[in-house]
This record gives sequence, structure tokens and C-alpha cells, in this order.
Amino acid sequence: MKIGYIYDVIYPETIGGVEKRIHEIGVRLAARGHEIHLYGMKYWDGPDIIEREGMVLHGVCPAMGLYTEGRRSILQAVRYTIGLVPHLLKSEMEIFDCQNFPYFPAILLSIFCRLKKRCLVVTWHEFWGRYWFDYLGDSGLLGLLIERIALVLSPRVIAVSLLTAHQMKDTGYAGDVTRIPNGIDTAAISAVSPSQETSDLIFVGRFIPEKHPELVIDAVRILIDEYPDLHAMLIGDGPDFVIIRERIQQYGLSGHITCKGFVKDHEAVIGLMKASKVYVLPSEREGFGIAAIEAMACGLSIVTADHPRNAATSHVLPGAGACTSLNPEDIAAGIRYCLQNRPDYVSLASYVAAHDWDQVTRDLEQYYRTTITDSCQKQIPDQRCSAIFDIFRQPEL
Repeated sequence: MKIGYIYDVIYPETIGGVEKRIHEIGVRLAARGHEIHLYGMKYWDGPDIIEREGMVLHGVCPAMGLYTEGRRSILQAVRYTIGLVPHLLKSEMEIFDCQNFPYFPAILLSIFCRLKKRCLVVTWHEFWGRYWFDYLGDSGLLGLLIERIALVLSPRVIAVSLLTAHQMKDTGYAGDVTRIPNGIDTAAISAVSPSQETSDLIFVGRFIPEKHPELVIDAVRILIDEYPDLHAMLIGDGPDFVIIRERIQQYGLSGHITCKGFVKDHEAVIGLMKASKVYVLPSEREGFGIAAIEAMACGLSIVTADHPRNAATSHVLPGAGACTSLNPEDIAAGIRYCLQNRPDYVSLASYVAAHDWDQVTRDLEQYYRTTITDSCQKQIPDQRCSAIFDIFRQPEL
């Protein structure tokens, strides 16, 4: 099969969960004999089209920052979408797998694939709904409308988590939703040795408001009287990076918290996880939480926020973690519990084995084959196009 993945950023230049999923699946599908193309921003020098790890990478526009004043850049999303057009017109893909965010590409691909009679799958990693108003205030109405249009126009949908699948169905999406989760490379993780740089707590993720890395700092501040040798490690980068470093210094916690920034070497990140005890993810919004399962594979308990938009809560197993309220005191209590109780390693191992990338790839490969064989010539039903107008009758509007 000739398979094209549509997403603006590419691993390992950025290390978010979406680009990680595309990379891991793409490398495996390429090894199984498929022709894999990634259409993203150009992070490299030289030709716009290069080969890497068995995949063909298309640089559709120069790389630019994803965030403006702490929010996803609309200009970046529009520029990327416009850059896609000439590459799509020259493509010979049998099927495209377009990631739902940042929505404009999904809308473009829906129109393009309908006109060119190409197969399209839209993989939804999150569904925001009313969260748009929390994210942008009154301007969130535009984001909500664009998201709904992208959903209505999605001819076939994959959801990476049950949370996202339920949210889309609750909104009234009429089509089928197939759940194919994210995964981890269990063999590669097993082969990594623990780092010599140890910690008690570790956070891995983007430094953005929704992930609340500052709550790790606040929890450490609460716990150090009880655990005077407590040490936490924060790994990642993002618009709040400077704020986080200043907060550590302001509280006088430089001796207790190491803020390492972006670590490009994934093995190094795994080694640091293996040299820690508890993975802390005080996030209010996770589409899946790959890093949480990687931490579980490293034998760590999970502390995360019990929030309706946090799909990572499904990874917290009895005896192997804690779901807490989104405040420093409760997060500190969850950490305390995990430090005092060793996790159920048997449960961790069983859960991790069910999320290996090889199995995920086989499931997705079969899904693509079925889609191409049975439905790639089906156009979007007229009722879906007319359903766009139903958006304006949704209760939250």
C-alpha cells in the first residue's frame, strides 16, 4: 500500500504523542513492504523531499513555531495547510491518514479525497468541544465550529482512546469510530539501562498550561519537609519553560528539582524514567498519554489528574498509581502514596504488553486494507455535508 500521513510536525524534531505514533507505525509499515510518506513542515536542509528510516518525508513548508503567546498558532496551521496543496496534487497515495489537529488539513483532505476519489482516514487524538471556550474565551466559538466541520467531513474515523471515541459519539457523529490505541516499543524499552542520574519523581511532556508542570513544583514544595532528600526531574520544552525555571528558583528548589529541557535522545529519556520511582502527569488534557505507558514499562507508578479531558487516567491501574484532583495538595498525596507503596508489577507488565507498537501496527494495517478494499470509492454521504448546518443548532452554541 501507498500510505500518506498528514501532520505538521515530525518526530524526532518534536516529541509529542501524535508524531511519535506516526513515526513508530510508519517505520514498521515500511519494514513490512509498504510505501510510507510523511507530509510535515521541513525541519531539514537540502531538498524538500528526503528519505529517512525507510519513509519518504515531504517538507511542505519551512518549519515554524507551533505556539504564539502560549496558544497554538493559527498562522502556522494555515501556512502548513496551504503548503500541502501542491504536494497532494502530485501524490499517488492509495490512502491518507490525516490527524485531526489542527483541523484545516483534515477539512482540505476531506475535499481533496472526495474529488480525487482517494481513501481518507482521520485519526482523532482529542475532541475539545466546549473546551475551546476555556482555551480561547469567546473566540473559542470559531475553534468549536472548525472542529465540528472537520468531524462531520471525516468519512472514516479512528480514535486513539475510548474517551475521544465517546466524546465524538456524544456530539452526534453518525459514522463508525474504530479505536486503535497508541503504543510503545516494549523490546526497545527493555533494552535500555537505567540512567546514572536518579530521581524520585519524573515529568515528561510539553511545558504548556494544560499539562501543569508547575504543579509538580508545588507538590515537591509540600513534600520536602517529609522527604528532605526528595528529587524531581522535569523533561520537556514549550512556551512555559522559562516560567517553570523561574518558579523553581523562586521557591528555592534548585537542589530538589532538575529542569533538563528538551532531551532529543529517546533512549536517554527512558533511562531517566528507569532511574526514577513515580511518573507525575498533572495534566487536564491528554488525548492518550504515551509517556505514561512508557513509564509503566519502566516499572513506575503513575500519578495523574482525574479530569474529564485526561485520557491518561485509564492507564492508572489498581495498586500501581493514583488519580488526584488538580491541586498541589492532592497531587502531593498521590505522590506520597506511590512512594510508600511499590506498584503491582504483574499488572503493569500485562497492561504494557497489550500496547506494543507491533500489535498496533498490525491492527492498523488490516484497517487500511479493509478500507481500501471495501470503501475507498465511497463518497461522503450527502447527509454528512448537510449535517454541517446542524452544528449551529448544537446546545453549546
